[in-house]
Amino acid sequence: MENINEIIRYATLAPSGHNTQPWKFYLEKNQIKIFPDYSRRLPAVDPDDRELFISLGCALENLLIVAEHNGYSTNVEYSFDGNGEDFISVVLDTDGIKENDILYDAIPQRQTTRSKYDGNSIPDDDLDKLKSVIMEDGISSLFITDDDKIEAIIDLVRMGNKIQMNDENFKKELTSWIRFNDSDTKKHLDGLSSKTMGSPSIPSWFGRFFIKYIATDKAQSKKDEINIRSSSSLLVIMSDDNSKIAWVDIGRSFERLVLNATALNIKNAHLNQPCEIPQLKEKLQEILSIGNKHPQLLLRIGYGQPLPRSQRRHVEDVVY
Repeated sequence: MENINEIIRYATLAPSGHNTQPWKFYLEKNQIKIFPDYSRRLPAVDPDDRELFISLGCALENLLIVAEHNGYSTNVEYSFDGNGEDFISVVLDTDGIKENDILYDAIPQRQTTRSKYDGNSIPDDDLDKLKSVIMEDGISSLFITDDDKIEAIIDLVRMGNKIQMNDENFKKELTSWIRFNDSDTKKHLDGLSSKTMGSPSIPSWFGRFFIKYIATDKAQSKKDEINIRSSSSLLVIMSDDNSKIAWVDIGRSFERLVLNATALNIKNAHLNQPCEIPQLKEKLQEILSIGNKHPQLLLRIGYGQPLPRSQRRHVEDVVY
């Protein structure tokens, strides 16, 4: 397969929880298999691997965009039968037509921008473009600009921070994936670097001490509230089902939407606490009046300055 390194490299530019990059790629003739890398799972914040499979969906979407850009047609199959290893199969054929897709150009530009935004509204035409992005079957998006709903969601985020930031396992897991300085970042090529979070570089020992003894849910909630109020809109991506297939399709749909947003210079950042904690997920369903649909991702979108980009492992480190 020609251009295989570029295809895999662009796939790995997908987002993932704590930038764990929980994927493995196997190459067989004209086939690429994507496997979950459970050594990179997050049992405290993601005990059922829901967000891990969403990340696989994001990587899959990138892979398909780049493959089609390079003239391949693609056929995708999910193998989640429960009788063996879960994986996604992508068969590439050279009978495709090269696509000059704006989403291809957006892949290396996309990032989770965790900073405060500038408060400007998204023009209706651009918002309509995002609302019209085609989702996978059973997946839908909901843009939230209603003040009362936003206030209620701020309360949910606050509750989520109180639960998570007072959970020792959550804090230990989070700390293990933070790269507090350039040395840590270059060593691991994964995780959350201080620069991508808009924080100063500090010694690792002090970072661990700070999160364990000083960081509080109130401080995190204050920061989240400021960031939400600076954003143009909130966005929920939801599914009819709550299965591995649905999670992957959430990832594909989410990545497609945020790549379209990136092409419009619209930033995004996650506020997933209400989706990660079951009792808060139920409250979010009530606030949004979405019935039995499953809110899988909660984001804020708007305009802001880009931050330094997260690191990625080398292609040879994820291909087996």
